[in-house]
Amino acid sequence: MFTIKQAAQAVGVSEATLRTWERRYDVVCPPRTQAGYRLYGQPEIAALTAMRRLVDAGWAPATAARAIVGGEVSPDDAELGQEQPTSGTVAPAALEEFLAAAAGMDPLGIVASLDKGMSIGSFEHAADSWLSPALRALGEGWAGGEIDVAGEHMASHHVLRRLSAAFDAAGSRARGPKVVVGLPAGSRHELGALAFATAARRLGLNVLYLGADVPVQSWIAAVDGHSADAAVVGVISPEDRGPARTTVRRLQKQRPDMVVAVGGASSGSLASGVHELPEGTTAAAGTLDAVLHGETATSSKRAART
Repeated sequence: MFTIKQAAQAVGVSEATLRTWERRYDVVCPPRTQAGYRLYGQPEIAALTAMRRLVDAGWAPATAARAIVGGEVSPDDAELGQEQPTSGTVAPAALEEFLAAAAGMDPLGIVASLDKGMSIGSFEHAADSWLSPALRALGEGWAGGEIDVAGEHMASHHVLRRLSAAFDAAGSRARGPKVVVGLPAGSRHELGALAFATAARRLGLNVLYLGADVPVQSWIAAVDGHSADAAVVGVISPEDRGPARTTVRRLQKQRPDMVVAVGGASSGSLASGVHELPEGTTAAAGTLDAVLHGETATSSKRAART
């Protein structure tokens, strides 16, 4: 038998994702110890591995779970996931086309490469496997002088439009926990935060997205006006840490009952009592979802040194 940590490592997903798949889709129902800890046997591991492969291949989680539970797809099928188109060579080719279009300031090329890159699977899979590497490469191209700032801004604008459309398409679940997401004052690199907000909304969270460069007082107004259960502050660069720390401390003081979380490349050890979300769109959204449903161990709420 496996603990949830061991099962997550064996399957290749986060613990939060396993909890979400169990709670939302009933793909497995692992037994529990007297203390309430989940235990996973080989049948559960096989079913969850099948679920992960189908989702990676582009299946919607609900559809994948129905296929596994209903016996339409066998967890033992060696060719699992081939029923749906996989990314193949599309992802690297689309990334090269994206960078070339940005360097050439070619808006049609940027749109075409985004169409290819974001079609390799589910939104979450595409965001983690294609979009994040593409944006990192775009930034490196700009820093290295290979892509002019105009091309970088043009490409980023098209990505912002694509993510905004995905966020709107995800809708809003009025009955889900209410979450406010944004960046602190002075921070303007919002694409990762918007991708996270979209993934969180797709999980059923009622997300209010504030965007970039949000002053502290506006954060307070947003969480109060939205009656938020959680606030997530993006911390993208080292320069964001000071404003982000000020923001989370004010939020904690204003709403001590509310979950306050941070995510992003520079979010580590920001302030005491703040949830640190893991890297990756899927893992971060799943972790927040688990926290809000009371399924994350107390140890995951890290007390940081200040």
